[in-house]
Amino acid sequence: MTIPPPVGHARVQALLRQAVGQGRVPQTLLFAGPEGVGKHTMARALAQALNCPSAKEDVACGKCGVCVRIDKGQFSDVVEVDNGDIASISIKSIRERVLDPIGYRPFEGRRRVFIIDPADALSVQAQDALLKTLEEPPPAAILILISAYPDALRPTVLSRCRRVRFGVLADTEVAQVLQSRHGIDAASAQTCAALAGGSVSRALALDGAELEGDQALAMDLVRKATAPSLDAKLKAAAELAKSPKHRRARESLGIRLALVSSLLRDIGALAAATDGAALLSNTEREADLRALVRAYPPDRVVTAFGVVARGQAALDRNASPKIVADWVAVGI
Repeated sequence: MTIPPPVGHARVQALLRQAVGQGRVPQTLLFAGPEGVGKHTMARALAQALNCPSAKEDVACGKCGVCVRIDKGQFSDVVEVDNGDIASISIKSIRERVLDPIGYRPFEGRRRVFIIDPADALSVQAQDALLKTLEEPPPAAILILISAYPDALRPTVLSRCRRVRFGVLADTEVAQVLQSRHGIDAASAQTCAALAGGSVSRALALDGAELEGDQALAMDLVRKATAPSLDAKLKAAAELAKSPKHRRARESLGIRLALVSSLLRDIGALAAATDGAALLSNTEREADLRALVRAYPPDRVVTAFGVVARGQAALDRNASPKIVADWVAVGI
């Protein structure tokens, strides 16, 4: 939809390009998928394709003043609504930012695009207030709701939106975004991408001393999970579930569970191959990992992987981070 196009999500891009090319873009869209995989970037790319004065068929130029301002969140006909530093998006905010201005004709472009991210932060009253507009949006308006937890939205909202599903990005795609959009060097980008579980936001959080601390907590959980003491397991889980002030608890635990998976993968590699050390992601912890090979025979590694994967899925469905951490600690 733009030059260059967003990274990843080829199926989603093809779907949206076809809709733009045919002039049949749904007026109420829900971009649903894991955090940090490019949903907001895709929403802006769609807004560019709809408003770029130099667009050819379904592709925006990505270079003109309109495209640049949309990419920076500075274009008057693309309104972005978020929850800022508070827990929810209020009905007052929705009235002022969406409901009152949505009937205006475009000021500069061809279409007015309203992006609400995260939509699951909408208060119940705000969701109710949106219903009529979602049902019958003005002709020139498009609403894009973005959510990693769409089940948190009311069924009446979900039923009025065309859902577009996003999956995780490949490690190579995450590394590409880190380098091209965030200026991270290739080696660091590859390291963070391998541990991020397909999420750019997780990869960006994996840096420096913070990454070292997250790795230490993940290692402690993997080690304590082999202890006979339930108390030791739950104490390790409690530490894993704690979150730094600048990170949400769910995001923080998601990062650490990805690190737990990485450690389990390395233990499996050491157990399965004589040259397993060459396959390690956590090379600096080789000695600690070798000490756990007996405690994690192949069948246990497979089981543990499944437990962590189910824990990550539960976290994505809005489960309590503390409960997920406890369950993983006991299950692996």
